[in-house]
Amino acid sequence: MAISLQDQLLKAGLANKQQAKKAKQQKKKEKKGQAPVDDGEQQAALEAARKAKLEKDRELNRLREAEQAQKAAVAEVRQLLKQHAIRLPERAETRYNFVHEKTIKSLWIDPSLLNQLARGQLLIAFFDDRYLVIPAEIGDRIDLRLPNVVLPRPEPEQPAEDDPYADYRIPDDLMW
Repeated sequence: MAISLQDQLLKAGLANKQQAKKAKQQKKKEKKGQAPVDDGEQQAALEAARKAKLEKDRELNRLREAEQAQKAAVAEVRQLLKQHAIRLPERAETRYNFVHEKTIKSLWIDPSLLNQLARGQLLIAFFDDRYLVIPAEIGDRIDLRLPNVVLPRPEPEQPAEDDPYADYRIPDDLMW
């Protein structure tokens, strides 16, 4: 004779006698039609589940929209950089050093670009593992979309209060 599933579960230790007894009682109640049905609780549970699903869907939609907005901003920045990047001269004789993420980087530029970079008319952008020279107005527009693409403008150094040479200004394009 075949052993019932309930007996097999008891023998394997996956269920205990109390669980088996409770399952038998539940099964008998369902057969007789005496299973407890509380419409109020069931409706409340359904409403709570519906609200939870609606909230989850809203959160997923918000995340999806944020992701799409980020992709659109990246595409727009890529297009702005492609259209407005200033082409660096092939035979540049001046090496321009700048700091990016605590590392000194350099670009080879000509004196006119050096002068514009020193005055803040041009900025350096880092995007897609490349450094690009762009006009300051475009840098401001890019900064609104993706804040970490354009490198910060060089800040003018403030001389110390007791510096005897404070009145003598060092030119930005002075090369040592």
